[in-house]
Amino acid sequence: MVDTIYTIEQAADVLHIKPRTMREWIRLGKVRAFKLGDLVRIHDEDLQEFIDSERRKSRRGSI
Repeated sequence: MVDTIYTIEQAADVLHIKPRTMREWIRLGKVRAFKLGDLVRIHDEDLQEFIDSERRKSRRGSI
């Protein structure tokens, strides 16, 4: 099975945010990413983990 791997721009598009915001979230450790040479990539499961984490936070009323 092949994992889906996103560029910063693709991951930002999935979340309907700007790539600049995605870069900041990666820098802050909110979204896990890895380097492939000089390129930053995000695994689909790491992006989904971030989405699930944010969803849990919003259910607790900490928006």
